[in-house]
Amino acid sequence: MKITFFILTLFFSFNSISQKGKRKIKVSNEKGTFFASWGYHRAVYSESDLYLSGYHYDFDLANSKAHDQQSKLNSGDYSIKSISVPQYNFKVGYYFKQKWNITLALDHMKYIFSDFNRVALTGFVTVPVGEVSLGDDRIFSNSYHHSQTITTNKNQFHYENAKGLNYVHAQLGYTERLYVAGKKNNFTLAYNAGIGTGIIISTASLFFNNIQEPPVQSLSGYGVSGFAGLRGEIYKHFYIYSNLSVGFLHKVNERTSPSFSYSYARQMFGYSQIEIGVGIFLFKRVKNKCDDCPVW
Repeated sequence: MKITFFILTLFFSFNSISQKGKRKIKVSNEKGTFFASWGYHRAVYSESDLYLSGYHYDFDLANSKAHDQQSKLNSGDYSIKSISVPQYNFKVGYYFKQKWNITLALDHMKYIFSDFNRVALTGFVTVPVGEVSLGDDRIFSNSYHHSQTITTNKNQFHYENAKGLNYVHAQLGYTERLYVAGKKNNFTLAYNAGIGTGIIISTASLFFNNIQEPPVQSLSGYGVSGFAGLRGEIYKHFYIYSNLSVGFLHKVNERTSPSFSYSYARQMFGYSQIEIGVGIFLFKRVKNKCDDCPVW
């Protein structure tokens, strides 16, 4: 809701500026154009090695699989009150040069460790934790295990970022107009592509040794990404878009317990994402001596 309020405030602030003066032709990918968008996505994650360390345990689960967790259409999560609950994408950008823009983006992703995950276990658990099991009735006892194959069970072990795997990043984007239609050029099809890099702010939840840790948020790592897609512009003010994104996320040190600062997870994995959303344009025009006055 804070993000929605910010967009509305930005819109009405720009719209309240005097409309007198000579108008410039409104072109979406010209220097001086502002834009903002909101969308939703589905994501696919690569296999990875999940390393966990904490109070008397230290082990790695190789070849771990995971999936996303997008809200169902009939869940009620797409109402205004819960608009930020599903997996979403938010962007605010500016064309600093013809066809080139800089964007601040937030990808609110969710990463869920798959149940019945066939993994290779390496590591140890020591007293006082004692004997525990991650699944399939195999005991993880007070000894070192190397590449022991196990199948996990969420009743005994589970890890997730269901409260948010947030990739906050800056993007350098390029836009090429492919097709323009209508008497006043009110309908445009454009191509978008770009690259980005930023930080990961994640909320981890770990169930292990019959202990469900409360969700804990931390600045956990960094990421790099790229995207390409199409944008359909309507009456020069609104647009719908669809992007395909790919990227790499590295959790360097993700907290897994609010009680023990030395309990953490480490992980590296790739992802691909299909994103669909809507957006608005705000244009700059020359007004008297104001060469940078935004206008709707």
